[in-house]
Amino acid sequence: MLQKHETFTVHLKESDMKNLMNKAAISFFSVYTKMKGYRFSIVKTMQENADSEKIFNAGGYKLPEPLQKEMEAYKTDAIKFIAYHHGKPVGTVGLADPKVINRPYALHGIDEKGEHYEIQSLMVSKEHRECSQLVLLGLFKEMYSWSIRNSVKSWISLGLRQLYITMRRYNKNICLVGINENNYKVPLATYLYENNIFDTCSIMKVEDFAPSRIFMKFIKKRAKKTGILNCLF
Repeated sequence: MLQKHETFTVHLKESDMKNLMNKAAISFFSVYTKMKGYRFSIVKTMQENADSEKIFNAGGYKLPEPLQKEMEAYKTDAIKFIAYHHGKPVGTVGLADPKVINRPYALHGIDEKGEHYEIQSLMVSKEHRECSQLVLLGLFKEMYSWSIRNSVKSWISLGLRQLYITMRRYNKNICLVGINENNYKVPLATYLYENNIFDTCSIMKVEDFAPSRIFMKFIKKRAKKTGILNCLF
C-alpha cells in the first residue's frame, strides 16, 4: 500500500523528450501554417505530381534535350513533397533513394556507398518568394517526418551555394564536400558545373533538422525583420 508521503518522479529519457518536443513543434507548425492558408504533404496523386512538375519547370533550370532526358531519368523514382497556399502550388522538393538510383555518384563521384538520400528539385514559385523560407521550412518538415518514419539518417544536396547558405541559417552542422573537375564524371555533370547550375555539395544529418530547433530559430529570425512579419502575423 502506498504511504501518503511517498512521491514518484517520472524520468523521461533524453530521446523521449526530444521526440515529444519535435511532435509538439510539428503540430504547432501545422496548425499555424494551416491558419495562414498553407498545406504541405507528400505527393500522392497525379494532380499533385503535375503541380510539382509545373512548379519546377517554371522556375528551374533548362537543359539541352539529350541532357534533359538523362536528368529526368535520375528523378523518376524520387519521393516528392509539395506546398500549397490557398490551393495554389507554391513549392516542391524530392528525396531520392541512393539504393534505387545514386545520382551524386553517377554524375559527380560523390557518395559511392549510397549512404545519403539526395535532396532534388527544391523550388519555390517566383510569385511566392516573399515568404520562401516559410515554404522551405514546411517542405523540410515533410522531408524530416518522412525520413524519421523510414529510418533515413542523412541527406545530400547538390545546388548553388545560396541554397547551402539558406539551410545553414537553421543548421550549422551541414558539412561541405569539395567539388572540382575530378568530380565531373560525365558530360551532364560538366554542363551543370560550367553553366552554374550546381557548384556546392553538402551533407547533413536528418536529426539536425529537428523541428523543435528549426522552427524556433525561424520565429526568432523573422521577428527581427519587420519587412517579412506578414509571413508570421
